[in-house]
Amino acid sequence: MGLKLLINSLFRGGAEKQFAALARQLPHDSLVLLEDEVSQPVPQRPVILSDHRSTTSSLLKTAAIPSYARKLASMTGPGDTVLSFMERANIVNVMAAAVSGHRAVICERTSPSGEFSGLRGALMKPLIRRHYPKAALVVANSRGVGRDLSENFGVPEEKIRVINNGCDTAAIAAQAAAPLQEGWDAVFARPVIVTGGRLTAAKGHWHLLRIFREVRKSVPGAALVFLGEGELEKYLVGLAAGLRLGCFAGHGVPPAGADVYFAGFRPNPHSFIARARLFAFTSLWEGFPNALLEAMAAGAPVISADCDSGPREILAPASPQDSRTAAPENAEFGVLMPRLSGRRLAPAAPLEPEELVWSGKLSEMLQAPAALRVYSEDGLRRAADFELARVAEQWRKLLAATT
Repeated sequence: MGLKLLINSLFRGGAEKQFAALARQLPHDSLVLLEDEVSQPVPQRPVILSDHRSTTSSLLKTAAIPSYARKLASMTGPGDTVLSFMERANIVNVMAAAVSGHRAVICERTSPSGEFSGLRGALMKPLIRRHYPKAALVVANSRGVGRDLSENFGVPEEKIRVINNGCDTAAIAAQAAAPLQEGWDAVFARPVIVTGGRLTAAKGHWHLLRIFREVRKSVPGAALVFLGEGELEKYLVGLAAGLRLGCFAGHGVPPAGADVYFAGFRPNPHSFIARARLFAFTSLWEGFPNALLEAMAAGAPVISADCDSGPREILAPASPQDSRTAAPENAEFGVLMPRLSGRRLAPAAPLEPEELVWSGKLSEMLQAPAALRVYSEDGLRRAADFELARVAEQWRKLLAATT
């Protein structure tokens, strides 16, 4: 009898980061990866089931699910529990359990209804509907994700548990206090809006660029800093140029006078976030956003889209969780904003109504130091509710009941 941990890979990403953190907290006898990609510190050498990497075609990796499952089944038996994160690993876990008899506990990290569209959706959504309901337990990282799985993918409610993401608040505080790299102090002497997370469709960053151009009319010295990398970086840099925003992208010494900075992946993003006037989060969908929670732990006041899963649970936990705001909502731990459309409009297109609302609120907050100070203090207090040690204890209790 034992616990095995399974994930697609340990590439840079929120789910991978959370998995690696929990792997250091949960006693287990092996850590298994579908792909040969390790960019996160883990307590032991993982077992790797293929030579696939982040550059391997997603179609090929989806087609390889049965092969992964056969390999996993050969490593497990009826007395084992396998805890998996992310969709392909979850499906592999359930398929392997049907052969080996091990107990499959799967964890969904995002809202599949939002995450999967087009050809990718046509492949993954039927697989999720077919296999997720067969798991022994399905853990969602937010109540919104749990609703999505129950309502849209047929997972029985009695199988769903919710365990939120955790964060190492002490480590984040230490990183937040670290000095910035050369040239960045001059940038952060200005009113800076910062955002973090991978540059992907889920984050809606193109809206933030359009909103920021309007903000600069009210706050001329403002700057916008993106932390992260992803497939939309080239598009976003081009959009910034189309919006006539002076842009810097790279890891060199930044010019003090640019409008938008694409700082890329940073091993320590918290030193940037802690010095920003405001952390803005325009996500179109989420699971339970690490970036938002870690920004609060770094001491940044936050303003977030009230998307279907995650931000309301963090910022307004006492409110009805199925409600969505149509106007700026000064919640207990941050500001919730109307959801954005997701449409990618031309640079010359006028702002959409929701974008105008966002630009007004951002401009107001950048010039309200007392309110920002209160949200910074309250955000730190809220982040402590998700301390990693507390979350790990929830996992230990759950797994002890299922092993």
